[in-house]
Amino acid sequence: MQTQIMKDEILSLLKEDLSPDTLDNIDFEFIEIIKEPLKMLFKTYFRYEVYGLQNIPSGPAIIAGNHNAGITFLEPMMMAAEYYERNGYNDPLYFLAHDAMVAIPVVKNFLIKCGCVRASYENSYRILNGSRKLVVFPGGNHEAFRTFKNRFRIDMGGHKGFAKLAVSRNVPVVPMLSVGGHETFIVLYRGEKLARRLKTDKLLRSKAFPLSIALPWIISVGPIFHLPLPAKCQIEILPPIYPGEITNNSMSEQEKTDRIYNELVNRLQKKMDEYETRRKFPVVG
Repeated sequence: MQTQIMKDEILSLLKEDLSPDTLDNIDFEFIEIIKEPLKMLFKTYFRYEVYGLQNIPSGPAIIAGNHNAGITFLEPMMMAAEYYERNGYNDPLYFLAHDAMVAIPVVKNFLIKCGCVRASYENSYRILNGSRKLVVFPGGNHEAFRTFKNRFRIDMGGHKGFAKLAVSRNVPVVPMLSVGGHETFIVLYRGEKLARRLKTDKLLRSKAFPLSIALPWIISVGPIFHLPLPAKCQIEILPPIYPGEITNNSMSEQEKTDRIYNELVNRLQKKMDEYETRRKFPVVG
């Protein structure tokens, strides 16, 4: 029976044409079916650990994390699997996804069923207005393709949209640190100047055109998928940042936005520095 259900769900990924601009397509039955197999696979291959889930408050919140591993970014799945294992499905997670990711056949439907929506202010407001959890990675592909030597650096590129949302809706920002995923390949060159010359920043909304050492390509050129090395992955959820606790009414909206952005980056970097001192070898952890 379980095997037949799995086959039906796989067929649905091939046949359905789901919209990335609605909250209605998250599929909790699908998540429940894939959760344990993914946990088993990721636990074995990446030896992942998730800490601090108790720091996620009830009600609307923005969970904001650093972006690793290019577009082969699997750490959010690890976090989500543990979140649903602990909390059930009454307070779901909605992830903002790049346009390109919700345009790839099959991958698109998989992501949407898991709670991904197209990254936009409209979808973000819709999620928060519904008292839901919004998960964002503000650094985008700027941070996702930072060089290997900078893998322990939080580099969100000044992208403050999440902080603006937090101010406008007065919701907490929950810092989420991901460590290890950026050791699944080796970025030699981020290629932002090359992206502008090739106009991929406009054509693909990709501001990076990286040069990497990655499987199975050996030398990888451009923002493409890779087969990840089995790097040990660790995810930690830190205590929430409440806008009212670090801003005041005398500050302008821009000042409040800057304060929240800087607070998130500083907290994540401080925690990242701790992990850097503990991780002795790349990939091994």
